[in-house]
Amino acid sequence: MNDNDPIISSDQSIENIIVDSDTASFNTDVIEASKSMPVLVDFWADWCAPCKQLTPILESLVKSYKGQLKLVKIDTEKNQELSQQLQIQSLPTVYAFYEGQPIDGFSGAMPENEVKKFINKVIEASGGNKLEEFRKAIEEAEKLYNEEDFESALNAFSNLLSEEANNAKIISGYGKCLLKMERGDEVKELLEGLEEDMLNDKNIISLVALSELEKSNKMAGSPEEFLSDVNANPNDHELRFKLAEAYLASNKKTDALEQLLTIVKKDRNWEDDKARKKIVELLDAFGEDDPITSKTRLKLSSIIFA
Repeated sequence: MNDNDPIISSDQSIENIIVDSDTASFNTDVIEASKSMPVLVDFWADWCAPCKQLTPILESLVKSYKGQLKLVKIDTEKNQELSQQLQIQSLPTVYAFYEGQPIDGFSGAMPENEVKKFINKVIEASGGNKLEEFRKAIEEAEKLYNEEDFESALNAFSNLLSEEANNAKIISGYGKCLLKMERGDEVKELLEGLEEDMLNDKNIISLVALSELEKSNKMAGSPEEFLSDVNANPNDHELRFKLAEAYLASNKKTDALEQLLTIVKKDRNWEDDKARKKIVELLDAFGEDDPITSKTRLKLSSIIFA
């Protein structure tokens, strides 16, 4: 039974879709970001009552579009120079940026249905169908990876990187393909070239964890080397732990996790909680989008709190 790692989710993480920004980060958060998708910029102030009505509407709608656009919020009181440069005359004001330029905007609070019409117009003006095609291309690259056609998947992710070099999901997918092709040195170079904020993205965290896992897998044997001994000595946790590592090296994630859960169930404190810590490490590598992660967390919780 082979399990495959899901590489990426089809949606951007909420941390990337809605952000608070300032004058120093405006170029990165808005101008550069708008070269790959439309970006709405919400100019607001704490004293502005209509702002407090509009901002939650913008946030809710942007989330519902699931990665087709981004919302950047600017506190005009803390960024007065930027507000003057962009000639913000009243609040709230919303600008839509695409390809580094403002393409539309409005001032004043609007009801949700009107804001939705505005967003639809922005998406249409920015070629929303291209974004959908891009997402489908990511899904196709992931499909190739899951089919263990790593070379084709690598080529697919490479093509996507040429279009959007700072997309954490694509970088992670590209890196995971390299790992499966035993090109770990290139993954190391890839990670070393990333900015600190990118390293904190959940997709990159998953890639780092998988990289460490691949290193340990190389030192594991085959499951057959340990199965009979574990069956004969079911309370030998060291043997069972080695069996779990062997399953991992054979890409049998479910079997590996079951062995580790068995250790936790039998002796939670064995080797300073070694089995539970290994499970946590593995789930970081598999990522939150892998169904096995939530299932295993539930199993682990039921054992710990039984």
